[in-house]
Parts: sequence; structure tokens; C-alpha cells
Amino acid sequence: MSVYKLISIALFIPFLSLAQVDQNSELFLELQKMDAVLFEEGFNNCSKEAMELAVAEDLEFFHDKGGLSKGKSEFIASFMTNMCDENKKPIRKLVPGSMTVFPLRKNGTLYGAIQKGEHEFFIKEPGKKLYKTEVAQFTHVWIKEASGWKVTRVLSYDHKAPEMNIEEIKVSPKLLARYAGNYKAPQTGNITISIKEGIMHLDAGKMQADLIAKSDILFAHPQAPIVLKFVTNADGSVKKFIVLENGTPVEEAMRIER
Repeated sequence: MSVYKLISIALFIPFLSLAQVDQNSELFLELQKMDAVLFEEGFNNCSKEAMELAVAEDLEFFHDKGGLSKGKSEFIASFMTNMCDENKKPIRKLVPGSMTVFPLRKNGTLYGAIQKGEHEFFIKEPGKKLYKTEVAQFTHVWIKEASGWKVTRVLSYDHKAPEMNIEEIKVSPKLLARYAGNYKAPQTGNITISIKEGIMHLDAGKMQADLIAKSDILFAHPQAPIVLKFVTNADGSVKKFIVLENGTPVEEAMRIER
């Protein structure tokens, strides 16, 4: 074998240890188990004991919308306060087949692992079916301590509304023009409906979106389970619209001026 080939093999060997592990490997199964402890037991069932077991003392949690959280105690306290409302409980589910695991070694000894994947978030409310609210990517760094695996770094990013399968219909420009104007809702406040190039645009402060026509009176958000249902007076003028979330009325916005 030539010297060149020997050098090439020597340079390539370190990268072999960086490859993701097989889904049937011991490391993958260990991280899969810890994922269930952290989320199935901890997150979904609000188990403080499970959180204590899975989270490292020096945790750093990076969220693309919620900011940075540091420390185990701060993270668990915030979680128990904000994520355990039985009337509107967030539920997390790992997307099947999305999880990958990469070993971390020093001098050939395994000391940690990187876990990557995609997960979906749902809301659980009494008397309602579970409904999806977000999908996101995650990257976790796990460290192997004497007491077991602990998650020490969490990156939660690319949060977005789930894709909605909405069949769009064509609506006449004259009909769309009737709905344009200013509205006001008790919770959301001032809302503007405008028509741009034959498309209805919603401007409700932080929520802005081009809506898809489902009928002459129903207009849906393309990436959220939200539909606006317009209501007219006897003379055909627009009175208000009702905000439907997963088919349930959640708010009304009254027309205040043209």
C-alpha cells in the first residue's frame, strides 16, 4: 500500500467516530430512553422528578422565540409554572424516524452525545381533541455523568405552525373589497383587513398573514388552525368576523369603519 493511501486512511479515521450511530445501537437506545424521560414523563406529564433526573445543573436552553434560560432550577421552575395548566396543556411528540444521535468522545472514551430531531407540539384541552400547534427542530447535548445521562445544552429552533391542507377557491374582487376595513376585537384589539392583488391580508399586530378563501365568507390562515368567518347585515354590509380556532369560536371582531 502506498504512503499516500496510508495517509488518506489515517486522515479519514477520525471522521468515522463522528458519524451518527445506528438506531439499534446501545447509545441510540439510551438517548431514546432519556428523551422519553425528559418529554413523555417530564414535559407531557409535568413530572418534576423526571425533569430533575434528566437535566444537568449547568443547563443552557436556547429558544428561538423564548430566549435563553440558564440553570437547572430556573428551567424547571419556569416549566412547572408555565407548562402545567390542565385546562390548556402543551404536549410534545417526537416525529417518528427524525431522531439522530452522534457520539462525543475524548481519547476514544465516550463522554457525551448530540441528539438531533424534529418534534411536534399539541394542546390538550378538556372535552376537545388534541390539536397540533407547532413543529420545530431540536439539538440536545447530553453528558454521561456518574448518575446517568444529563442534558446540558438545548437548542430549540425553527418553530413554525403546522402545514394546513386547505383547498382554495376563487373569490371575486368585488366580494373581497366588501371585507376590507378596520375591525376591533376584545382581546386582539385593532385589526385591519386589506386586499392586495386579489389576496386578503390580515394585520393584527404580531399576526400578519395572507388568507386563503375557503368560501365566500370563510378565509383561513395558511399555517395555523385559524379561520375568519365574516357576518353581514341584512343590507349586505359587513358587520363583523368571527375567529374560529380548530372550528371553535374564540373571538369576534366588529367592523368599526370602512
